[in-house]
Amino acid sequence: MGLFSKKPPCPICGGKISWFLPSKIEGEYICDTCYGKIDMDADKASQLTMQGFREYLAFYNQNQLLKDQFVISQRIDFGLWDTKIIFDHQNKLFCMSRSPDKTVFEAGQLKSFTIKEDSAPLFEGSAEGIRRYASTVPERAMAMAPLISQFMMSRQMARTLDRLDDGKANGTAPMQYFDVPEPFHTFNVELHFDHPYWTVIQCDMDGPQFDHTHPDVNDYLRSYQRSIEEIEQLVAAFRTVAFPDAPDQSIGPGTAQAVHATMIPPTDAIEEIKKYKVLMEDGVISQPEFEAKKRQLLGI
Repeated sequence: MGLFSKKPPCPICGGKISWFLPSKIEGEYICDTCYGKIDMDADKASQLTMQGFREYLAFYNQNQLLKDQFVISQRIDFGLWDTKIIFDHQNKLFCMSRSPDKTVFEAGQLKSFTIKEDSAPLFEGSAEGIRRYASTVPERAMAMAPLISQFMMSRQMARTLDRLDDGKANGTAPMQYFDVPEPFHTFNVELHFDHPYWTVIQCDMDGPQFDHTHPDVNDYLRSYQRSIEEIEQLVAAFRTVAFPDAPDQSIGPGTAQAVHATMIPPTDAIEEIKKYKVLMEDGVISQPEFEAKKRQLLGI
C-alpha cells in the first residue's frame, strides 16, 4: 500500500487516517485524534499493542473525570521552555501542563521527588519527609570574585591601552569575554510515580549565568535567589498536594556530602579542573589559586 493509497478507517473510532505519515500500532493505522491521546513514558508508548492501547483509552476516559473536576489553585512555570505544572490543592491533583489537558495525577501516585543542582541534592521529598540540603553554590560563587576582579582589571587595561595614541577608543583591543564555568549548570527535577503509565518524569531549569562582558557576583546571586524562590514554591506545592504530613528536615552540607559522597570525583568537577588548569597556564590565575580551586572541586 503506497503512501497516498486509501487507508482503512481507524480501528478505534472509525475516523479518517491521515495521509501524511500516519501513526501505526502493531501494523494498524491509527487516526491522529486517537493517537494524540497517548501521554505516557516513551518506552511504554513504543511497546504498545492494540490491546494495550484499548486498555489505555479506558484509562484515558477515566482520567477525563479528574480533568473535568480540576480547579487550578496554583500554576508554576519551570525552566527556559516554560514547563508548566498546575496544582489543584483542594482535590489533591496536579498535571504537567498549562491546563488539565494531559494526564492528571492523584496525590497517592507520586512516590517521591528529587531536585538537584547538577548532581548535588537540593531537595528530596516523599511521605517519609521533605529533606532540604544546604547548597554550596553561594560560597562557590563568592569564591569566584577574585577571578572576576582580575578579568575586569584586564579588560580595563586593554581599554586604556587602546586609548594611548590619541585618547580615543580605536577598537584595536580584542574583545574579552569572561569564560569561566559557573558553580553549576542546571536544576534537575525528577518525579517518581506509582502509576500504570508513568514511572519517572524529568524536567529541568537552567541555573543562573554570569554576564560574559560584565560579570558580577551579586547579580549572579540575585538571579540564583530568584530561582531558589521558584523551586521553593514547587516543593511547597508538591508537599501540599502529595505529602501534607511529611516532616521537614534541613541537612547541612557536611551531612549531605557524607550521604552522597563517592570515591571518584564527578565528571563535571574533572572538566572544571581542566578549565582552571588552562587559566593557570595562561597566567590568568596563580598556581596556589588553581590548587585551592582543585581541592574545592574534589571536596578535599
